[in-house]
Amino acid sequence: MGKLISDDFDTAATSLETVPGRGRKQIIDGACIILNIASTVILVFLNNWIFHDPQLKNMQISFAMWHFTCTTIVLWIASRSPFNLFVPIRLPFLQMIPLCLFFAGFLVLGNLSLAYNSVGFYQLAKIMTTPCVALLQYLYLGKTISGLTIGALASVCMGVALTNTGAAGTTTLGASIAVAAFTVTAFYQVWIGKKIKDFNVSSPQLLLNQAPISVFLLAFLVPFFDTMPKVDKIPHDTVVALFFSGLAAAMLNLSQFLIIGRMSALTFNVASNVKTIIILTYGWVSEGRILTLKDSVGIILALGGATLYSQLSQN
Repeated sequence: MGKLISDDFDTAATSLETVPGRGRKQIIDGACIILNIASTVILVFLNNWIFHDPQLKNMQISFAMWHFTCTTIVLWIASRSPFNLFVPIRLPFLQMIPLCLFFAGFLVLGNLSLAYNSVGFYQLAKIMTTPCVALLQYLYLGKTISGLTIGALASVCMGVALTNTGAAGTTTLGASIAVAAFTVTAFYQVWIGKKIKDFNVSSPQLLLNQAPISVFLLAFLVPFFDTMPKVDKIPHDTVVALFFSGLAAAMLNLSQFLIIGRMSALTFNVASNVKTIIILTYGWVSEGRILTLKDSVGIILALGGATLYSQLSQN
């Protein structure tokens, strides 16, 4: 049932990889990572604009539902004529539930972690997703990593940690939520890769099945977490930002699945840590903050580790 019917973004890319094989693959993999980083940075600043509206700040779950609805629409259009980028297939509903529950858990726990911890500690805790993913891939998928790769990952994690330690602050409850958040996030990312292999499907095919189910499950959380706004009070420019944030989120979700499907959840985490450095650096520059020696060392370690990891992952 899960057998591919025709090529999609992944397999269309494979046809390009035949000449000259490896070089094409590296270009396409790099394009997926660039798309992920660019869409994340755009989404962060659109979200920052949107959440200046106090009404929308209390609609985190509805916001996620909107983003996954946009993802569903974009993928559905991409699968139809004249695009025909991939052939949609229906996967077993019950077998999709665990993946969708991991997504809901990662979203809710991530928001709670940000609510109960300082931004600095929240970012520090997210770093632990990387070693957690490596451990889960070893335990559940039997994937081992070399000493050099461990060193590259450690460099990335240390670099991001150095840039965040100044703002770290938490409580016992906050730390417990943070641990639960990065653990569930790691399971979600590893499960994406596992399901792509289990169902023998491509990234867009899996995402097109997951997105609408996730919207359905998140709808049950809205009454407990969200406060409905007065629609007529939302500024026009915020509505425009909401529309574009949906497109950015669709690109972000698709690129996440493409990276994990074509490479690994570990590669996606390295890209995520690089995104953190880029966003922090932009924030510092926009605020007129002068980089300290610790900040500079952190950026060098993070980007250097990410570069080394990218080279090792191609071997």
